[in-house]
This record gives sequence, C-alpha cells and structure tokens, in this order.
Amino acid sequence: MAKRNPRDESFAGKNAGSGGSEEASSEASGSGCRVLAITRDAGARGDVQRALEALGLRCDGVGTLAESRAALRSMRYDLVVVDELQSDGDGLELVRELSAHDGAARCIVTSERDGFEGMVEAMRCGAIDFVTKPYRAAELAGRVLAAAEMVRKLRASERRVQRLKRICKRLDTARKDMSRQVDDLCSDLVTAYQELADQMTHSALATEFSSLIRQDLDVEDLLRSTLEFVLSKTGPTNAAVFLPTGSRDFNLGAYVNYDVPRDTADVLLDHLADVIAPRFENESDLVRIETADELSERLGDEAGWLSDYGVLVFSCQHEGDCLAVVALFRDRDHPFHDELLPQIEVIRALFAEQLGRIVRIHHRHRPDERWPGFDVEDDRGLAA
Repeated sequence: MAKRNPRDESFAGKNAGSGGSEEASSEASGSGCRVLAITRDAGARGDVQRALEALGLRCDGVGTLAESRAALRSMRYDLVVVDELQSDGDGLELVRELSAHDGAARCIVTSERDGFEGMVEAMRCGAIDFVTKPYRAAELAGRVLAAAEMVRKLRASERRVQRLKRICKRLDTARKDMSRQVDDLCSDLVTAYQELADQMTHSALATEFSSLIRQDLDVEDLLRSTLEFVLSKTGPTNAAVFLPTGSRDFNLGAYVNYDVPRDTADVLLDHLADVIAPRFENESDLVRIETADELSERLGDEAGWLSDYGVLVFSCQHEGDCLAVVALFRDRDHPFHDELLPQIEVIRALFAEQLGRIVRIHHRHRPDERWPGFDVEDDRGLAA
C-alpha cells in the first residue's frame, strides 16, 4: 500500500467540515449531489460532466491528482469519480486519503482492469463502487446517481449519530446534575431529620427535667435532683456544684465523688471552689477541656490538681447573675462527647431558671449587689 503524503492531507479536513448549506441541499435528494470527476481524458471528462448534469448533479472536472486535491480543499464534494491510472500518480492513493477522514467525499473508481481483483483492491482502499472501462457516460451517470443516494443515506445516518451523541451527552449531563440535586436533597433531608430528631430529643429532655425539678423549692433538693439527672446522662463522673457567697467567692454546694481518693477529695473540692468557680463564673458557653495543654492554658499553675482529668465546666446565670458553677471531671480515657453538650445546655438553662425562682421565693436576691449565697452547712451533707 502506498504511503500517504502529509502535504496532501489538509484538503480532507476542509472537505469534511465546510459547506453546511450545500450539504443540506445535496442530502435532500440525490440530484443535489456535487461530484468531482478526475480523468486524464478531457473528452471523456466532458461527456461524464454533461451526463451527470443532465441528471441534475453538479459536476466539476479536473485532469490530475494535484488539481483534484486543490479542488477538494476549496469545495465540499459528495462524490469523487477517479480514474485509477492518473498522469501524476495512483488514483487509489486519493481514495485512501479520503476514506481516512470521517465526512469526506465517497469515491467511485474507474479502471481498465477487469475482474474481481481490481474491484476488491478498490473497495479495500475505501471506494463504494468500481466501474470497468470502457464505459458509456450514461452508464457511469446511472452508477453515480445510485451512489449519490447511498451517500445521502450515509450522511443522514452520520447526522443522526452525531445528533444522538449530542443528545446522550446532554442527557448524561442532566443525569449527573439530577443525581447531584438528589444527593443534595437527600443530604438536606437527613440533616433536617437529624435536626428534628435532636429538637424532639432536647424537647423531651427539657420536659423530663423541668417536671423533675419544678416542685423543688429547696436548694438542697434542687441540687440533689439536678446532679442525679446530670449523671444519668453523663454516666459515672465526678461532679461538683459551687454556689457564690460573695464577689468571686464560692462554697461547695453539692458533689458526687466517683473516683477521687477520699483522703484528697475534700482538699481537691475546696481548691476547685477557690480556682475553678471564679475562673468560669462569667463564661457564657460550656467549657470542655480535654488535654493537659488546654488545662494548663486555662488554669496555669493550678492545672496540676486536675492533670489526669477531662473537665466540663459551666456557669449557671439568671438575669445577669451567676447563681452556680458546675464542674464535671473524669479520666481522659472517657471524654465528654459532642452529643452530650446540647443536653447539658438544656439542663443548665432550666437549672439556672429554677435556682433563680428559689431565690425570688426566699427573697435572697439583692438588687444592685452580688448575691450573697445560700446558707449551706459545710458538712458535705449533699454529697452523693
């Protein structure tokens, strides 16, 4: 097989992509087909042109392969009738070049060779028909007309394929967009469901705790009920409630000892009343301390007292006053998890509200002054 000449390939791209309006007219019927006839014999070329034009086909004629390539670069042709033997080369080489490009003109080969072998070689090169010479111009015109109808169907089929590809591409894009939207919707639904579930859980928690402490009008009863409820949510935990007795001065109101050695518990709790409570009385958020570095940053030199513990501490404020500071602490191997924090927030708010109610009932709140605190005995009688 002859090698392709790179200098002559540029015409195929032009032939494949130009002349959209002409393509539409030529594909409307075989009679609109544009043909290029390539033969050395000017007389035969003229006869072919006249015969094709008589059938309504537009036909241009050239005498060499070089002229044909120039014509193919400047004009879109549907069919090329090429003689196998050319003065400047092999006509089958042009057939190979055209068949290598999608959308290029189809070829009919005319040849002095007779028989099956010549036809097979032409078809292998990409020809759609093979006509043996000598032939009558009318006979060739009829073959060209049949080939034009075939080209029309092929071009229509190619157009449908390209249209289907574009549709499939758009459908795939739409499918991906829809899939993303469904994923986003599902994610939003999951988030909304989780938020609703959390709200229902917090509402149930608030209802349960509020009903538990609503009748507690004594400080000791309230502290005991609150610590028991908190521990039911946190699990085993050291817990202490510190009550204010003056400006930045706190006493222990109640505590639960889980794993602090008895001989150090009293000293530790007194220390926490002096250090933890004043440090956090004005904190508006829950404070969770999980590492030794965080503990040192918060408590400085006093961090050693809780060096082995994870700490959760919060201030209970009502109408601008700190009514209590609650500290929960336990071994760092059992941290206070994220899902616990919203529950503690609910408990904190209701506890502060009920503590403020008790203050009002007993007239223990003094306007424009710090609340002096409760008269709680110092015998640790509220320890659990």
